[in-house]
Amino acid sequence: MIAVFHGRSPRPWWSLAVGLTLLAAWLPLLPILEPLLRFDRLAHMLDARTAALLWRSTWISGLAALLAIVLGWPYALLCTRFQFPGAGLFRLLMPLPILLPPLMVAQAWFGLTGMTGPLATVFTFGVCYAPLPALLAARSLHKQAASSFESALLIAPRLAFGSLLRISFLPAMIGAGFAFLFAAADFAVPDYFATVGDLFHVYAAEIFGHSRNFDFTAGATASLPLVLLGVVILLGNAILLKRQLGYEKNSGRYATAISAGRLTLPILLFMLTIVTVLLLAPLGRVIFETGNQGPLSERTWLEVSQQAFREGIDRGRGDLMRTLGFSGLAGLLCLFLAPLWAHMLLHCKNWLRLPLVVLVSLPLLVPSVALGFGSILMFNRPWLDQFYSSSLLPALLIAGRFLPIAVFLLLDAMSRVPDSREENAALAGCSYLQRLFRYRLGTQHASLWLAAGLVVAFGVRELDFAILLPAANASAAVRYYNALHFSRDNFVAAYGLILILLLFLPVMLHGWWQSLRSSDQ
Repeated sequence: MIAVFHGRSPRPWWSLAVGLTLLAAWLPLLPILEPLLRFDRLAHMLDARTAALLWRSTWISGLAALLAIVLGWPYALLCTRFQFPGAGLFRLLMPLPILLPPLMVAQAWFGLTGMTGPLATVFTFGVCYAPLPALLAARSLHKQAASSFESALLIAPRLAFGSLLRISFLPAMIGAGFAFLFAAADFAVPDYFATVGDLFHVYAAEIFGHSRNFDFTAGATASLPLVLLGVVILLGNAILLKRQLGYEKNSGRYATAISAGRLTLPILLFMLTIVTVLLLAPLGRVIFETGNQGPLSERTWLEVSQQAFREGIDRGRGDLMRTLGFSGLAGLLCLFLAPLWAHMLLHCKNWLRLPLVVLVSLPLLVPSVALGFGSILMFNRPWLDQFYSSSLLPALLIAGRFLPIAVFLLLDAMSRVPDSREENAALAGCSYLQRLFRYRLGTQHASLWLAAGLVVAFGVRELDFAILLPAANASAAVRYYNALHFSRDNFVAAYGLILILLLFLPVMLHGWWQSLRSSDQ
């Protein structure tokens, strides 16, 4: 540990990372947190209508989180610990559903089933966020010590399977906590189902409604309950994570997968059902809609689909390029900041780790629409007009909001690199950035690019604050939102598929890169 700090200290770079994060993510939070000091505003918020909306959002989000666990947890257990045909493919498909825009999934399942209302909202959120408990549970199972699991499997199979459930359940609960927050903060999906079916309201839609009256202060104040809820979930997840760290970790070898045997067919059917619900059915419906036509049309499905894709590219090219511009800038910023943050969390003192985790994570747990209101109140000033109307503002907001995803992905990857590599580089007189990027991240470049790519992908699908800010208002996600309400179904579907391709591209490239590395080895 001493050798890590030998020579040039990393602390100036860590300070830079913290400072840029405060600028990108915490300045927009100040107008939201300010009502904590104004008890009169807080008292005004706590009326019967607010309580009813909060309760409706709570049970919708709670049921969605429960459904996410029901779908994602067994998926992770089966494809991580059992050997059956296609297990590798199912592992590759695991993260893809979370990249589907929830609004697109809502549209697809409405087209397939015609369901609307709060339960349709629960189903959509559960399907969209099921990968969160699945990915965290799978990661935890990968870290289980192979020797202990295999010994338990030989001696007492029931105890071995019990350890699988125990080790993977807490991370699945953490993922469900994040699913709860993302569902509670989303206004677009409930708004869609309220438009196509019976009218109902949720608290996030109430917050967004303040934008129609240009009452941004009231919107920021109204966001506070969801911010406080995010803090509670974050602290709860921190407690669960601390308990999880007490379990035995991987000694360098993955546990051997168990042959499914006679359970191969039931497992395959179950996995195919889950993948169909999470991914194939929504994608299939969207693909079908691209060539959908009226009963009197004389054109084929393929002709209609081709025209829809041409219109999607022609009409949406400018929005796509703008979106890729500020999302790409956010990805580049995280490409630099995420390794600094991950390295800081890896080497900081134990008492400092939780405050740093809260500092970097809270912007992800704050509703996006709240960040939009906070940005308007903080930056919409005459002397900041150039910055407020530029693409730099949405780039900073995307980087600050989704930086935690990149940080924790890299933290896991960097923790698997022996400290001795970095210590030897420090003794050899290498600079801090050389030690970090060449020796600590030297074998983890794929994870680094995946982290940046995921930030770009989430930036492309960001709607809630993009719809409020002038520089981001002409984005791909906003065009899709408007097209869903005012354009033809086949154009909406084609444009949605173009967005999906952009969103899937980082994960597909990472999977391709990993497969090439595996084949070389």
